[in-house]
Amino acid sequence: MPETQIGTRLRSMTGYAETAAGLEGISLAVSLRSVNHRFLDLRLHLPDPLSSLETKIRKEIQIRNPRGHLDLRVNLEWKAGTNVVVDEELIARYLRLFQKLEVQHGLSSATDVATLCRLPGVITLAGSSAGREIPPQLENVFWKAFRETIERWDQMRAEEAQFLVEDMRERVSRIGQFQSQIAQWQGEMLPAAQKKLQERLQGLGAQPGIDSTRLAQETALLADRADTSEEILRLQSHLAQFRALLEGGENDAGRKLDFLLQEMHRELNTLLAKTASLGECSLPMTQTGLEIKAEIEKLREQVQNLQ
Repeated sequence: MPETQIGTRLRSMTGYAETAAGLEGISLAVSLRSVNHRFLDLRLHLPDPLSSLETKIRKEIQIRNPRGHLDLRVNLEWKAGTNVVVDEELIARYLRLFQKLEVQHGLSSATDVATLCRLPGVITLAGSSAGREIPPQLENVFWKAFRETIERWDQMRAEEAQFLVEDMRERVSRIGQFQSQIAQWQGEMLPAAQKKLQERLQGLGAQPGIDSTRLAQETALLADRADTSEEILRLQSHLAQFRALLEGGENDAGRKLDFLLQEMHRELNTLLAKTASLGECSLPMTQTGLEIKAEIEKLREQVQNLQ
């Protein structure tokens, strides 16, 4: 399915991407991993030569992702050379120091070549990390690799969001069907339940000492309390808003979708509490209501992973 069908902003909070790049003698790798989180938890692991870029990196990531736990790792490796470099000037300085210590402290010296070669800095490999200089073009290479990683990561999240949205569409459709059944049963069962209750109360009203007017008032009040038409309409409205958010791909839609699911759950609890007063007539409505609650819970699990 083309991405435009699910909106341009809907993204899963789960994603991963990496990019390799390099300069002469240096290899660079950028990786970005993200999972769902209520807030933004961004952790950067940068080598010292790129640590000054942290603020700018954070801004670029936050523009694309307001929530989630993210780990960005950047690794630099200097390719080891094969040419041995001997610092003869450093060896001369070591020898002068040894001679000075011999004279000052009356020491004897038996310095050999092997001992000198083990001293710090005497021998290095051309291209090794020792004494390395950071090429000025390294920053440009990093930004190119970083932005390529961001694009791949974003594309993976978009693809993951497509699967999530497809699943949610199906579940919302089922909830809509269940809601229509409840609305139909409400219209059919409420009058039947009222009639049955009236007949029962009329039988009680025939008994001495029973106020028939009061019984009629109680019957009307009970019927009004069992009317779930408002809850059904609100549930229908929430479903319509939920569908619109899925199709529109609004920025940070995950939070709004989660709020709508909370409202659906609240309306459904009220509806089930009301229908319980209808007795046996309410059993099909109660069962269907429980089916809706199960779908809402599954939707909430999915929404938790949407940006």
